[in-house]
Amino acid sequence: MTNTLRLFLFVLPLAIFLHACGSASDTITVIQDAPRAERAQETEETAAFYEITMGLIDPVTNFDPLFARNLSTQRVLSLIYEGLFALDNNGEPVPVLARDVEISDDELTYTFTINRDRFFHESQIFTAGLGRRIHASDVKWAFERTARSTVPPRAAELLMNVRGFENYFLEQRNVYDIDNRVLNEVRGIQVLDAQTLRIHLNEPDEDFLKKLASPNLFIYPRESVNNNPAGIENNPVGTGPYAFNQIESDERIILVRNSSYDASTRPAINRINAISFSSETDMFQQFARGDIDWIPETGPDITFQALTEDYRLQTAYRDSYNVAAHDAYRINAFYLNNRSSVDQRWLRSRLSLLTAEDFRSRGNIELNVDRFETDEDTEPREEYFLSFTDDQIAKTILTELHSLVFQPESSLVFFDIRVPTRQTSIFTSASTSYRQPFDPLPNDYWLRIDTRIVSLYHNRISGIEPTKVPWGLNIHNIRVQNGDISSAR
Repeated sequence: MTNTLRLFLFVLPLAIFLHACGSASDTITVIQDAPRAERAQETEETAAFYEITMGLIDPVTNFDPLFARNLSTQRVLSLIYEGLFALDNNGEPVPVLARDVEISDDELTYTFTINRDRFFHESQIFTAGLGRRIHASDVKWAFERTARSTVPPRAAELLMNVRGFENYFLEQRNVYDIDNRVLNEVRGIQVLDAQTLRIHLNEPDEDFLKKLASPNLFIYPRESVNNNPAGIENNPVGTGPYAFNQIESDERIILVRNSSYDASTRPAINRINAISFSSETDMFQQFARGDIDWIPETGPDITFQALTEDYRLQTAYRDSYNVAAHDAYRINAFYLNNRSSVDQRWLRSRLSLLTAEDFRSRGNIELNVDRFETDEDTEPREEYFLSFTDDQIAKTILTELHSLVFQPESSLVFFDIRVPTRQTSIFTSASTSYRQPFDPLPNDYWLRIDTRIVSLYHNRISGIEPTKVPWGLNIHNIRVQNGDISSAR
């Protein structure tokens, strides 16, 4: 048994095999370096130093917004980057990198005034290491990059209604000989001047500003892709309240407060540590010891142990911890692979016996197994393979299914790649309550669980408010009691 397999067996008692999974050159003129005077004003001698540590249930897989597929990654990226818009606690779009927007009467033309008081973080990707002022062309470049064949299509799907974007996307993805491409830009995205961006839609879209608030559409400078030896996936540069500092040996991601951020909205927390755990047991033990201050999203095991069915704290924890139950959901759907070469009659027969009451995991459970016929004459295979996922909640549910459906006659085994093949019988797909209304999951799932996002945190922390934003952290409102968390920790 490999070390990798031992790591995952803390969570999922299945056989797991892991394998791991360039950009065109552009130029940009440096508009203006970030102001330096304010940075000298704030020192540890003149201001208290506050630090918090978050425990994450998913791995942070990539610092490139276009690859931010899970909520833990999106939470960390929301501290580093910003978009034209963000979502408030009610899920309504509010301007961030856009100062304001003017929408035409036919709702097809959006004219954005860019907030040019925002500066990219200091980084060696810029001349002399100084961040520069954001420019409207940064937005156009970042949006057009979503169409490239070297990045996932998830971000591009949010822009398909922009005039000319679909044609540009299809050419980027299907005309591999660059010399044969005829489109060199998306004409529906126009830079009018340094602070003015105009976007034309094909048809009205009441969700367009909400789509622009997606973590997949965060804005970054082209230098972070074209002039970044470590790559944006390892060395992110944004305009957000925190800048990337380093990753320590224990996979602890360290973010430090952006000292050039608007002083009126600058968070009180100086440093944020983010640690991903493959085991909820390990995370909860460190939380109980005080090594972790805040779990932005509890997994099924912690939820079952620490919370009642209505998401209140169990009596034993009420004096030490607080909980915030959000009006936001992580959605996991489970599918049978109809392209599989594996005989699935026994599997369908066993799935037909499932009921929602069989699951310990909490959430809105929808089972569509009535179409599966019970067949007592079929024989099981020794193993049934499923596509790999690092979604912690999906893995916990699959652990339950392993016990409910497969044992003792068979086993459910992770395949070594993330996409369904002819050898896999089951695959999963994830979404959120934010994305589902305008980008729904395929509806041929046999199981879907909508898991409410619940935060758990120590009493010394305040300002964590319920939100409809699945990745929302409310970091600007968070406060820490003096003396409880400091640079000495």
